[in-house]
Amino acid sequence: MPYRRLPKTDQARIRALRAAVESSVQNGIFTNVLSHNTYHRAKSFLERFEREVMLYKRCVQEQASKRGNVSYEEALKKARMYVSHFIQVLSMAIMRGEIARSKRPYYGLPENEDTIPNLFSESAVLEWGLKIIEGERRRQGEGGVPIYNPTMGRVSVVFELFKEMYDRQQMLQERTNESLRNISDMRFEADEIIFEAWGEIEKAFASLQGVARIKKCASYGVIYYERPDRKSKKEHQ
Repeated sequence: MPYRRLPKTDQARIRALRAAVESSVQNGIFTNVLSHNTYHRAKSFLERFEREVMLYKRCVQEQASKRGNVSYEEALKKARMYVSHFIQVLSMAIMRGEIARSKRPYYGLPENEDTIPNLFSESAVLEWGLKIIEGERRRQGEGGVPIYNPTMGRVSVVFELFKEMYDRQQMLQERTNESLRNISDMRFEADEIIFEAWGEIEKAFASLQGVARIKKCASYGVIYYERPDRKSKKEHQ
C-alpha cells in the first residue's frame, strides 16, 4: 500500500499547498474537501511562503551576479594594488630616512619590520586600506610631507569605490540570510498545514477504494510513495 510523506523541499511544499488550495475551488465553487478554516489558512500561508522563497532566490541570484561582476573584481584588484603600493612606498621612504621609522605604527605596521601585510582577502584589503588612510592623515596632521606615487588622495578614491561595492555585497548577504531565516522559521508551519490538509483530503475520499482513492487524493496534492517492499516485489515479478 502506498504511503504519504511530507515534502522535503520548499518547492515541493509550495506545490503541495498550491494543489490543495487550487483544487478546493472548481469552477468557482468550493468543493468542501478542505474545511473553510484549513483552506483559508493554507491560502494565506502559501502567498506568504511563496513570496519569501521568491525573495530568497532573487537575493541569491543577485548576489551571485554581483560576486561574478567584472567591475567588482576590478575594483577589488585595484584597491589591493593601491594599498599594497602605498605601503611599499612608505617602507622605501622609511629606509631612505625620509620618514621616521617610529611612524610605522601610525599605519598599524610593526615598527621594526618592513614586511607587507597579506592582502589576499577582501577583509584584509578593507582593514589595511582604512589603517593606511588613517595613518597618513595622522602623520600629515603632525606636519609630515605627503607620500606621492601613489598619493593618499588617489588611494582613497580607489579604496572608497571598492568599499562602497563591498558594503552593498554585505547588505545583500544580510538580506539573503534574513530571508533564509524567515523561510526556515516558516517550514514547520508549512508542514503542519500540509499534514492537516492531507488528513482532511483523505477523509473526504475515504469512501473510494485502492487506486481510485489514491489518484483522487493526489489530485489535491497529497504525495504518495511506494513502500520499499512493494517496489522490490514488483521488480522481481
